[in-house]
Amino acid sequence: MRRPVFFACWKANKTRVEVLKFFEAVHQRGLELKNKTEVILAPSVAHLELSLLKMPKPLQLGAQDVSEVASGGRMGEVTAKQLKEYGVKYCIVGHWEKRLRGETDAIINQKIKLLQDYDITPVLCVGENWQENQSNLAPAVIKRQVQGALAGVANVDKLVICYRPSWINERGIIPTPDYVNIMAQHIRECLVDLKDNPLDASLPILYGGQVTPANVKEYMKQPELDGIFFIGAALNIDTFYGVINYDQKQ
Repeated sequence: MRRPVFFACWKANKTRVEVLKFFEAVHQRGLELKNKTEVILAPSVAHLELSLLKMPKPLQLGAQDVSEVASGGRMGEVTAKQLKEYGVKYCIVGHWEKRLRGETDAIINQKIKLLQDYDITPVLCVGENWQENQSNLAPAVIKRQVQGALAGVANVDKLVICYRPSWINERGIIPTPDYVNIMAQHIRECLVDLKDNPLDASLPILYGGQVTPANVKEYMKQPELDGIFFIGAALNIDTFYGVINYDQKQ
């Protein structure tokens, strides 16, 4: 049984005061997860401890990145061990912005192994750029990313995968739900091929890219999608609720 997972990310947004106001609003409203989803919230690393103290129990703490080294002289980076001390449960790896800055599949692979060593679930982002998309290379790129990131990873079943192509930002084009479903199905096939294990097709697969309360339902109707990775809508309390508690019946 695949589980629904919603991952909200604040990137480098929100001051300490704004974080406190957000969680104050959550406590005032209460937080019932109507769709029985897991909801993870990833603040800036500067606000991990504050968020852990203030977020209500239905929310789980996520991180936006991790170092590929266990410890040592890495300026400005945070290690898996440090994230564990903060109570982080999930961590993004392989986001297109990091890939654009030179993060390779081999580096992502190291990050995944370190996260799993500390019982933190990696959220692996995969997806093609615009040129690859227009050259019909998306399936091959995604297969390479999945195989490279998960080479030698023992616990493939302890992952979340997110389809997040860079061309949403590069071109301002939002993929249709049907297209996202095709890519999610391809990711499942790649996971099965990786270890010839049909059970690996049960991993939660998310979609990320300009998801709002207005379109979340159309994506969640897709049979191969289990959840959403969202950023812009996560910053505002009303749209945050609108995404995680979207009306399945309307």
